[in-house]
Amino acid sequence: MAIDVNIRIIDDRRKTVLTFSPDSGVKGDLELNLLELENLIQALGSVHWMMVEGQKLADITGVTIKPAYQTKWAIQKNVVKGETLLAFQHPGYGPVGFVLTDPQIKEYLKALQKGLKIKK
Repeated sequence: MAIDVNIRIIDDRRKTVLTFSPDSGVKGDLELNLLELENLIQALGSVHWMMVEGQKLADITGVTIKPAYQTKWAIQKNVVKGETLLAFQHPGYGPVGFVLTDPQIKEYLKALQKGLKIKK
């Protein structure tokens, strides 16, 4: 089932309106403020996460990725498990992060150092 929806930002950029096509079976518009939109995006992300849990992750090598620039980020160490959380404020999805083990951190450090040497 495909859902055909038109999404537009209201002139003041404080709200968005989702309008579903007549064929979708959904009647009316859905008007969301910024917080409601963020909550919807996070809820959809959580549902997606549950649906793909246990499935093999697709390889992203060579995939076009839209980077998040000028973001806030944080690093948090989990002393108990010896893992590190690298998190950032994504402009489209809100706060997101991933966990790195110590061996992965060493691998990333090598890659970052190699990248710095290339730029010199």
